[in-house]
Amino acid sequence: MKPRKTRKIRIGSLTIGGDSPVAVQSMTATRTVDIAATARQIQILEKAGADVIRIAVDSRQDVEALKTLRKGSQAVFSVDL
Repeated sequence: MKPRKTRKIRIGSLTIGGDSPVAVQSMTATRTVDIAATARQIQILEKAGADVIRIAVDSRQDVEALKTLRKGSQAVFSVDL
């Protein structure tokens, strides 16, 4: 099978598409406002090799929690609205 030609895009510091390696993504399954539980899941996903971690943001409280989570991790986050 011939690979499709795709364009490169950046998600934070990560490049996907084109000739970049396949990026592994996963999503947290906690309420984002539960900072301790979400931070634990982020750590687990990072250790498991996730390149992109998706986080649900459904409220202003989630936005504030995301700011705190961002300070505690070097992972590339993608927000699901």
